[in-house]
Amino acid sequence: MNATRIIMNRVELANVLYSDINSPNTLVDSDYAIGGDLLIEAMANNGIIDEFDPMGDEGEYIEVDADGYVIDDYIYQ
Repeated sequence: MNATRIIMNRVELANVLYSDINSPNTLVDSDYAIGGDLLIEAMANNGIIDEFDPMGDEGEYIEVDADGYVIDDYIYQ
């Protein structure tokens, strides 16, 4: 895995996932990894980032390993 883009916080996450029509529907095996405040949040929550959909809780989640690589996700589009 060689991520070339690091998502550092929830604002950046929202921009990546919901800012345009070409947003990714998964971050698994993508150019993205999680870092900074968002990785700290995930590690404090057993590797899970959740409740980030701007329309409310749709069951979305991102699971990361200790290095910030996304290993599983469900992103509501």
